Amino acid sequence: MSEQRKPVVAQDKVGALAQFVRTLQLVWRLLKDARVSLFPKLIVPAAILYVLSPIDLMPDLILGFGQLDDLGIIALALALFIELCPHKIVAEHRRAIASPGAPSSPDENVIEGSYRRVSDDEPH
Repeated sequence: MSEQRKPVVAQDKVGALAQFVRTLQLVWRLLKDARVSLFPKLIVPAAILYVLSPIDLMPDLILGFGQLDDLGIIALALALFIELCPHKIVAEHRRAIASPGAPSSPDENVIEGSYRRVSDDEPH
């Protein structure tokens, strides 16, 4: 009984699943971001509407092949949406997803101000 147990899910598939989850998190954050214009935000609902629509490029009657166009449209829509969003905002959200405890922008925890030095010898 000295056999080592193999993981239930292969390591490369866990990486792909984690990447998919991070992509969904990125899309969700970009959809909620007010700095992203309306046009790119319309791509995701349009793709979901296509998937839910009874009109398909390939009929869903053929098991497996009918769902491939739906998956392709969703993948293409997510990639296009991320590509059309401002790259600076995408990079900001990617950093926030990669390190959840860190502030989303580098200047988020900076408070601008001024100061003056007061010595005890000066009258108040």
